[in-house]
Amino acid sequence: MNQVPQRKKFDWLTAGQFGFSLLASLLLIGSSVVGILVMSLGGSLAGLAVTENQLGSALLFSAGLGFAGFLMIPSIYFSGRRLFGKPPRTSKIWQRSGWLIFSVPILIYLGHISQANSSWGNFILPFIHILTNGAAIFWLLNRVKRKLPGESAQRFWGVFGSGLTFAPLISLVVEILILVLLGILWWMLLQNQPGQKQEFLNLINRLQQSSVTPAILESSISRLLESPGVVGVIFVYIAVIIPLVEELIKPIAVWFLLGRNLSPREGFLLGAVAGAGYALFENLTIAADAGIWTFVVISRLGTAAIHILTTALVGWGLASASTEKRYARLLMSVIASVSLHGVWNGLNILTALAEISSFQPTLGSFGTYFASYAPVGLVILALGALLGLFWANSRFQRAIMSQVNQDK
Repeated sequence: MNQVPQRKKFDWLTAGQFGFSLLASLLLIGSSVVGILVMSLGGSLAGLAVTENQLGSALLFSAGLGFAGFLMIPSIYFSGRRLFGKPPRTSKIWQRSGWLIFSVPILIYLGHISQANSSWGNFILPFIHILTNGAAIFWLLNRVKRKLPGESAQRFWGVFGSGLTFAPLISLVVEILILVLLGILWWMLLQNQPGQKQEFLNLINRLQQSSVTPAILESSISRLLESPGVVGVIFVYIAVIIPLVEELIKPIAVWFLLGRNLSPREGFLLGAVAGAGYALFENLTIAADAGIWTFVVISRLGTAAIHILTTALVGWGLASASTEKRYARLLMSVIASVSLHGVWNGLNILTALAEISSFQPTLGSFGTYFASYAPVGLVILALGALLGLFWANSRFQRAIMSQVNQDK
């Protein structure tokens, strides 16, 4: 009796990866081309009058979008191969990417030179911008994955692409909705304080005037920060709500893969890949400031290490809870990630507030003194995150070698 061959089950996750990656790539590359064309013409097509710094920053941003779209192509290719029934391929590129660290300082130096020459630097810096951030992120991934077994190229690029595009989009939407809700609640509270409400309306009217100088702007911001609860709400939003939202959304690809029996090690590594994609998108867009490019790109290296480590920890916790029912580990990993991210954000906002001279009396002598050491804390956190990634890689290598020795 002839057996009827079983029809292979259609993989909807692969189909979703292919469709989303294709759409994201087209939108990002298309937006990049349009942005570069408009800004290269000095904004004449849009009736804009742009300064050299605005032109440079817009070109950096557009180039970053295009690079992100380009990085979605491997996800399209490998998921497309899977849809057409071709055998999966293993990704081992990270075994040969350790040299990237040597290119980063050279690229930063070249970017610094380009930044100082706006006449031609505006058109050279975008290439250096994407190469520097790309090299730094992929080197960090090499530190996480070096000497570990290769993985599915489709899975790697799919997870990386989700962190690069899908997670930032969802995070942005959720954060804006929460910010609007906080604004509505704050406005409702002002209804019971007519004096504060009128002062706020006067401040808005002043900021809308075309004659506002930087000094007036700083003074207005300082007066706004003195309003009841404003600084507290800022810290809660930036140091608590944003970290919580992002740490739950960044490993969104790991959430989708939980039904495929991920080991805790796989959860950690895939979380790191998702965090790397998220960090790269932020670096390509948030760091797109031609006027202070060198400072921003160096400072964002620490943020990248934080993003990769925190997302890896949540991925580790998710896989542990899914395959080993270790829910306490998931809870602790989320708390640790949100706390680390929150402290990082809190130190950044404290540093920014301390730079507003008119706000320093509000901080007080102790607050101003503490804020002066906040940059040191940021450096310590960044180095700690980097060492944490090294330690995790070393531990995974030892675990694999121990398992190999047991199987002999």
